[in-house]
Amino acid sequence: MIIPQNNIEVTVEASNPYAFGGVVGALVAVAIDSRLQLIAEKAATPILESLRDYNFRAVMLDVSIEELSKVDKVKFAMPLSVRAVESQSARRVVFDQSTASALLFCNVGYRLESGNLIVTATAEMYPKIDALKQFRIKPNSTNPLDGGNAIYRRVFTLAKQAVTPTTVIERLSEAVSDVARQLADDLNQSL
Repeated sequence: MIIPQNNIEVTVEASNPYAFGGVVGALVAVAIDSRLQLIAEKAATPILESLRDYNFRAVMLDVSIEELSKVDKVKFAMPLSVRAVESQSARRVVFDQSTASALLFCNVGYRLESGNLIVTATAEMYPKIDALKQFRIKPNSTNPLDGGNAIYRRVFTLAKQAVTPTTVIERLSEAVSDVARQLADDLNQSL
């Protein structure tokens, strides 16, 4: 399980540069987006303060272990690990040292966007044994983590609307549980 950040990101929906026309319109859109980003970050400060001691990685790991232990179609070696990984090559080292039949990479992040909390998990499973390699979409033997080698790929997203400093921890914990449950339920179906 790869969780690139332990802190929440604050984002705004980007303006459409084509709505303003040409190069000048694109510059106007960038200026608007920059201003909106500053406003959003300032508005999110109380929520960020509420999350100062919240350990997203630990919560996600605990919930994921609980939910994935219930999956009977795919057996997971427990405990799962939670890592912050900076490069593709670091993932490859982890992949190459595994003795599992297949590896599930789950990249999880969360952000505040327009006052809404959004948790996203991108799950990809890569085969290690020949019996599973037949299910690859576009095999590429030179890079085991090439996207065409995945035998399972899903994106799970959950949004909680209008979070406040007093509700953000509860909403984030609910969203983490829901995303982990969605992943476990999906893996419990026929791959």
